Amino acid sequence: FAGVMNFVVFPMFFLSSALYPLWKMRESSEWLYWICQFNPFTHAVELIRFALYGQFNGQAALVTGVCTLIFTSLAIWGYDPKRGMVKRKVGG
Repeated sequence: FAGVMNFVVFPMFFLSSALYPLWKMRESSEWLYWICQFNPFTHAVELIRFALYGQFNGQAALVTGVCTLIFTSLAIWGYDPKRGMVKRKVGG
């Protein structure tokens, strides 16, 4: 689990606006800005950042809500209480 976390979560964290605001990303590099735009973690961070200033970011709320709905649906679809997780092929 730790290997997957390092492989997935850390790149998502560093390629998001968690460390620097999104507008600063655009100033530094256009391609980095677009990578951040396609990262769902960016929009969750921006939603929290705007909320701390008492503002509402509609685009961030929409993207975060849609991603939450999609990933929750995939998790519900992939889990069957009778079988456990989605059936995997056993190699051997």
